[in-house]
Parts: sequence; C-alpha cells; structure tokens
Amino acid sequence: MSRTTLGLLVIGQSPRPDLEAAFAHVLGNAADLRLMGALDHLDHDGIAAVAPRDDKDTLYTTLPDGRSVLISKAAVTEGMTRRLAELDQLGADVAVVCCTGRFPGLSAPGVHFASDLLSGAVAGALPHGGRLGIFLPTAAQAAEGHKRWEREGRESVSVALSPDADDATIETAAREMATHAPDIVVHDCISYKPHARDLARAIHGRPTLLAVSVAARFAAELAGI
Repeated sequence: MSRTTLGLLVIGQSPRPDLEAAFAHVLGNAADLRLMGALDHLDHDGIAAVAPRDDKDTLYTTLPDGRSVLISKAAVTEGMTRRLAELDQLGADVAVVCCTGRFPGLSAPGVHFASDLLSGAVAGALPHGGRLGIFLPTAAQAAEGHKRWEREGRESVSVALSPDADDATIETAAREMATHAPDIVVHDCISYKPHARDLARAIHGRPTLLAVSVAARFAAELAGI
C-alpha cells in the first residue's frame, strides 16, 4: 500500500519544523508531509517589505529560523493564489491551508482551510448561548478576531498571547482568561504549540481546542489514517 501524502500550505515560508512536528505527533509515520509557504518566493528583504498596513491586514507567522513576524494579509493572499495551484498539482491525498485566518474567494479542489476546520470544531463543541474564549497573537487582531468568531447566540472574549510567549506570560494570559469563565477556549493561530495549550489549560481549567491539533486530526481522518 502506498503511503499517504499530506500537502501543507503555510502563510509564511517553508520549511516549518515545528508545524511538521505537530502534524507528525498526530499522524505518526503514516504520511509523507509536503510543505510549502505562501511567501516562499520572497527573500529576507522581501519579508521585511510586506509588513501589515493596518490591523485588518495583520497576520502572525513563524519563519523557518524560528523568528515570529507580523505580515500583510494582502501579500499572503497574493502568494497563496500561486501556491494553491501548486498544491493542487502536488496530487496530495489531503491538503490543508495552515492558517486560522479567512481568505474569501480563495479555494482549490480538495484543499481544506484550517480556519473552516477549527470553526466547525468550535460550532460542534460549544453549546448554544455559550461563551468562547479566544487566544490571539496580538491585541491588534482582537476586532477582526471577534468579527470572525461572531455568531448568533455566542459570546466571545479574547486575550492576547503571542505563540512564542514564555511560560510566565502564558500563565498570566491564562489567569486573565479564567476571569472571563469561558465554556471553551480556542488557540486561534496555527503557530500555538501543545505546551502553551497544556500550561494555559492547567490554569483556566476549560476545554481547549488547539488549531494545529484540530487541523492534523481532521487531516488524519480525511486521509483514512
């Protein structure tokens, strides 16, 4: 039996060892991961040149060298348009766009968006009239974050927490989240790691959805792994 091929598209650049490790944690060695980045065509200066224009244009990503940067959603959207065609040509059994932001108008046959997978998981797990707690990378993303998560019969609260935050910062953010008493907490960025989820959950004590784990588990199911 041939091995499953899983195509991954990140909004920054490849490679992303941390992201591949998170998927491999769920998938084991049952799949070959093929990862590409929306901004793979840019060099160091090019990345620096695509800074966000405003809060609505702000996305967070981790670069291959481990640095965290804020980048322009418009630039990412342009790059993703190129990569989606390449992702389709890859012929992967399952393909996932690894970003929890929404990109209206972008689609490709057989390509699943982590934003949709995470949204579906929240919808299925959060009771009607429930309160959703959202960890976002920056406070500047709060308005857009609430807009994306807003639903009739749902209340949402957000707390800023950088995905590369140290333990002390995670603990402080988790205590703030606890004061909002959410029914479910979501880590709304693909760059959040299991360590941050586990440390925060030990403090706020609420059921938690981690974007990268949700995307990986859906991918595994879709691939029959």
